[in-house]
Amino acid sequence: MPSKSRMAEVESEAALYALGALPTREAEKFQQRLAAGCALCKGLLADCREVVSLLPLAAPEVEPPPAVRTRLLDRIGGEARPSQGASTAEGVLVRAGETDWKDGPAAGVQYRPLRGSKTMLVRMAANTWLPAHDHKFAEQCLVLEGSITSEGVTANAGDYTYMPPGSVHSAIYSEGGALFLIAYS
Repeated sequence: MPSKSRMAEVESEAALYALGALPTREAEKFQQRLAAGCALCKGLLADCREVVSLLPLAAPEVEPPPAVRTRLLDRIGGEARPSQGASTAEGVLVRAGETDWKDGPAAGVQYRPLRGSKTMLVRMAANTWLPAHDHKFAEQCLVLEGSITSEGVTANAGDYTYMPPGSVHSAIYSEGGALFLIAYS
């Protein structure tokens, strides 16, 4: 049976190994003992991995400052924030005429980027279609003017829709034209 000091040393190594914090040389030695079938090392490592798996549950949820969240989302999306806009204390203000309307994926459909490719206004002329598309990210849509119809369901001004990541959106039709806000997260 190992001495108390050796036992404490192996416990410490197992804990650091489970956290991925054991220095390389010591980690290699610990892996060799595991491969050799050391029951003590395996048992301690199993206990430590169980504790490590519960650590995220012990941390309190903290809302990051809006500026940090915006920078992170911009990096994930791979797009820089628009240079237009006045800086505010925790973000950016994009004024009505600061970004241009761009042609969308179909005739009569235009979009106006507000924050990279994550937030935009979409404008559909009367009797236009927006093609079916997949959602890589969660999509939130708020109809501001007019109405849009998809799969027989019509969303009017003031209505909100949500599509989860990985969902497929069938074609969208606007009989009288529409303006809506899209935000991806």
